Amino acid sequence: MLTEREKQVLKLLCLSNSEIAQRLNITARTVKAHVHHIFNKLACSNRLEATVIAIKKGIIQAQEVYTDE
Repeated sequence: MLTEREKQVLKLLCLSNSEIAQRLNITARTVKAHVHHIFNKLACSNRLEATVIAIKKGIIQAQEVYTDE
């Protein structure tokens, strides 16, 4: 359902687009496009909802989600 890159972005959604871009060595504009595709594919409208849906559907594991702790 999601591409590998979209999954990488999804795991970092608690960060800003520019922070995600820096970590993945892509542009913030590309991150924005990935986030848009993630929202469309998961039928959601925000980052928290996308993360919860992805975990519930088994797309990613909860321990894979980046936290700043």
